[in-house]
Amino acid sequence: GPLARTIRAKLDAALQPTHLQVLDESSRHGVPPGAETHFAVVVVSGRFVGLSPLQRHRLVHAALSTELAGPLHALAIVAKTPQQWESDPQVPPRPPCLGGSKHEQRKETVGAD
Repeated sequence: GPLARTIRAKLDAALQPTHLQVLDESSRHGVPPGAETHFAVVVVSGRFVGLSPLQRHRLVHAALSTELAGPLHALAIVAKTPQQWESDPQVPPRPPCLGGSKHEQRKETVGAD
């Protein structure tokens, strides 16, 4: 979809990755059909050399700041250097969505009293 293409283009421009996967996981999260709200990205970039995981995630967030302020609700990030990717090209599995929002869970808890 259009948001996936925007994410790909912005990460390409900002990080010049040697490997990039953009996965739309919205359908796993109980959103309306066609909604683009939940994504996972795998970014392999030489820009990550010498950076901590937090610093790498900050670079990804900076590249996608507009999207994170708007339509993008959740973003899972795997950020590796090319050397790390060569030695271990695995992406850890993400846990399944538990459904609902904190607001909905709070309503259920309040209603249970």
